[in-house]
Amino acid sequence: MKDTRAGEEASALARELADSLAALATASPSLAAPPPPAVRRGAQSSVSLAGPRAMLENGARFVAPVLPREARLFAAKRLLLRTLRIVTRDQTVFNSALAEALRSALDEIEPALGGAVARSASALEAAEASREEARSTERRLGERLAESASHGKRLEQALVEGQERVSGQVSSLAGELSGALEREAAAREALERDRDARFEALARRQERDAEGDAAFVRELGALREDVRQLRLEWTAARRALVSAQPAAVPAGPAARAVPAQPLDAGDPLRAGVYFDFERRFRGSEEGIKERQRADAERFRGVPGPVLDVGCGRGEFLELLKEAGVPALGCDANPLMVERAREKGLDVERADLFEFLRGREDASLGGVTAFQVVEHLPPSLLYELVELASSKLAAGGRILFETINPESVFAMKWFWMDLTHVRPVPAPSLEQLLLANGFRDVAVDWRSPVPPEDAADTADPRLAAIARLLFAPQDYAVTGVK
Repeated sequence: MKDTRAGEEASALARELADSLAALATASPSLAAPPPPAVRRGAQSSVSLAGPRAMLENGARFVAPVLPREARLFAAKRLLLRTLRIVTRDQTVFNSALAEALRSALDEIEPALGGAVARSASALEAAEASREEARSTERRLGERLAESASHGKRLEQALVEGQERVSGQVSSLAGELSGALEREAAAREALERDRDARFEALARRQERDAEGDAAFVRELGALREDVRQLRLEWTAARRALVSAQPAAVPAGPAARAVPAQPLDAGDPLRAGVYFDFERRFRGSEEGIKERQRADAERFRGVPGPVLDVGCGRGEFLELLKEAGVPALGCDANPLMVERAREKGLDVERADLFEFLRGREDASLGGVTAFQVVEHLPPSLLYELVELASSKLAAGGRILFETINPESVFAMKWFWMDLTHVRPVPAPSLEQLLLANGFRDVAVDWRSPVPPEDAADTADPRLAAIARLLFAPQDYAVTGVK
């Protein structure tokens, strides 16, 4: 019976202990942790874990329970506790360790939570500052918008006023432009009328000029006929005068027969005929100068003036004058001499042999004769070279140009001049200069046949014939004394 009652008491104690543990597990609201305090803006917030610590301390009392002496059934309960300590020893140790771990966790969690709360408070303060700044910006934007609206109204008003002014100016300009266009149209009409009047006047003047030209042509034709008639009359008179004069007889048996000169210095009719021949068949003065330009350079620095015998119209003397070389000339044709003197050249009307004989020996720096030697018979050609040699100073130069008889093409033009006596081959004239003591004698071939007149020499079988037919038309022999 005693054992049964002891078991019943132990069971009651066990149930009481289980109820106490259950109450500990489901803590009363009064022992629950208080809610975290609200974080106030603008203040330093802190986190308190007093509630969880109180619950932990309250639970620690049940790890090793102590019975008060006034408890009912004190002896039996103490015995039961001692008995249960044997059974719950490991649990007690675990509970103690668990309580200590929780206490340590609370110690570590509390500062971390405090830092997080502090950072949250700082973030909230920064957000509040940002909101304040945004509100300030919003206010400034509102003010600026208001200013912009006011400025826009002023701009709109200015724009309206500007449009009104521009409209007025455009209207004024349109009026001025219309007036200018009207004036331009009037001026154009006046110009067109003036142009028409000028064209009419020009047409009338052209008609008058055409009539005048026709009259001039008729008058020129009549003058040419008069000149032709005068030449015929002068020829008849000349023949009558010549037939009335006795023939000249050479004085003495030793007199040397000299062939007549190609031109009679006292016969103006023949002089005029030859002047026309020269102009038509010799070429223009500018063309002759261009052909002789290189020859003028040969006489720079010669020891004395240059004499051009048979100088004609004076083309070579002009070139020497341009080059700064002293020069003089002579010609038997009075019209040629007059033409050369018109250019301000030092030219005398004289027979070239008489003129050469009248010069002092060794007084000339050069002697030239362009297209002259073909007018002379061989005896006078000898005398010309001898006279030139005696009148040239040491170092003086000589140049004779004539038609090339080795060119069949050139010989057609040789007989065109009725005063030509005979052609002079280049080797003959070269040898004549060498025989009279000249040195550095050379032959310069010139005046090639124009390409349009020369035949095609691509065929080698025709090359020799082409050289004979179309050799250079002229040559010049040069030498130095």
